[in-house]
Amino acid sequence: MTNSGPGRGRPVVGLLVNPIAGIGGRVGLKGSDGVDTVRRALALGASPEAGTRAASTIRELLARWPAPGAPPIVLAGPLEMGEAAAVAAGTQPSVIGSIVPGATTAADTMRLARLMAGRGVDLLLVAGGDGTARDLIVALRDTLVPVLGIPAGVKIHSAVFATGPATAGAVAAGFLALPVERRRTEGREVLDLDEEAYRRGEIAPRLWGELRVPLERRHIQARKAPSPATEAAAAAAIADEVAAASPIGARLILGPGSTVRAIADRLGVPKTLVGVDVVEVREPGRATLVALDAAEAQLRPVAAAGDCRIVVTPIGGQGFIFGRGNQQIGPEVVRDVLRRAGRPGIIIVATPAKLAAIGTRPLLVDTGDPALDRELAGHAQVITGRGERSVARVAAA
Repeated sequence: MTNSGPGRGRPVVGLLVNPIAGIGGRVGLKGSDGVDTVRRALALGASPEAGTRAASTIRELLARWPAPGAPPIVLAGPLEMGEAAAVAAGTQPSVIGSIVPGATTAADTMRLARLMAGRGVDLLLVAGGDGTARDLIVALRDTLVPVLGIPAGVKIHSAVFATGPATAGAVAAGFLALPVERRRTEGREVLDLDEEAYRRGEIAPRLWGELRVPLERRHIQARKAPSPATEAAAAAAIADEVAAASPIGARLILGPGSTVRAIADRLGVPKTLVGVDVVEVREPGRATLVALDAAEAQLRPVAAAGDCRIVVTPIGGQGFIFGRGNQQIGPEVVRDVLRRAGRPGIIIVATPAKLAAIGTRPLLVDTGDPALDRELAGHAQVITGRGERSVARVAAA
C-alpha cells in the first residue's frame, strides 16, 4: 500500500498493534515479554490475536460513527503493526513507518508512536498489554496525545485500556465525533509487572506513569486492586463452601487468585497463584492433583469429559472473571462446561470486600468469543462465604 498523509477536516485516529501481545496467555506462559517466550509460545501452538482484536475495534468505531459526517482517517503502523488490522476492518489506512515483518520489538512500538504523535493524531489506539502501555510512557513523553488501549495482553493491570475491543471502538467514536474543544481527557495509571517474577507467582505491580485517556469511566477499566491480607478468613469460609458442594468424581478447573488458592488448600492440593490448575475430588473435602499450571490444550479434554466445573474469582477493582490473566480457560473450555453442566458449572467466588470494591459495576467477561460473552451475560450467583451467596450482574466487556 502506498503511504499517504492524513487529510484535513477529518479526525485522524492512529492504530498501533503489538502483534505478539498476549501470545503466551492460552498456552500458559502468562505473558509475551522476551524473544524466547514468544518462540516458546509459537512452538506450543499459540496464535497471535492482537490484530484480530484491533480489527474489531476499528469495525465498531466505523459502525458507531454518526452519519453523515465522514469517518476518521486511520493512520496505521505498517503490516502486522496496524495496517493488516485496518484493512481487515474494511478501511484503507494511511501507513506510516516501516518494520521488519515477523521481528517487531518494543523499539518499533515507541518509534511508530512518536511518528504518529508528530503527525498530530487525535487519538492513538494501541492493541497490547501493560508492557505496550509502558513503552508509550517513554514514546509519548512531553506530548499530550490521547491514548486508548485495546486489551490484547495477558495481565492488563493498567487503567488505560477499554474493557474490550468493541467498547474501545465505541469510546473512540464518541471521543472523535466531538469538536476538538469539547474533548476531555484525564491522566490514568500504567502498571506493569516483572513477568519472570509473575511466572514464579510473585505479584508486585509497579507504577510507571500516566497516559492521557478519553474521559469515559464506564467502558475504561479500573486499575487492578490487590486483595488485602485481612481477607484470609473470608477466603477460608468460601473454600469450605466449595469443598462441601463438590461431589466425588468432579474435576475442578481452578483459575488464578488467592481466593481460589484457598480452595486448593482446603482440598489438600497444591495451587499455582497465577496459573490454572485441575483437581479431582476423590472423597468428601479432599482432592488429588490432575494438572498443575495447565495450558488451554490440557484443559480441553478435561472440560469435554465427565463432571467438570470452572472456579474463578473476579480481578480486584476490575471485575473480570474471564479474559484477564486466565486466557488458558479459552472459549472452547467454557462452552464444553456450559454444555454439560449449564450455568452452575461456572463457580464464581469472591470475598464480600472484593465485591464491595467492584460496587454496582458488573462482573466482566472477555473470552475472545463475542457470542460466548453474550451467552455468559446476565445474573450469576457468587459464593461469598459458608452458606452465603450474592447475585451479581455479568456483562460482556
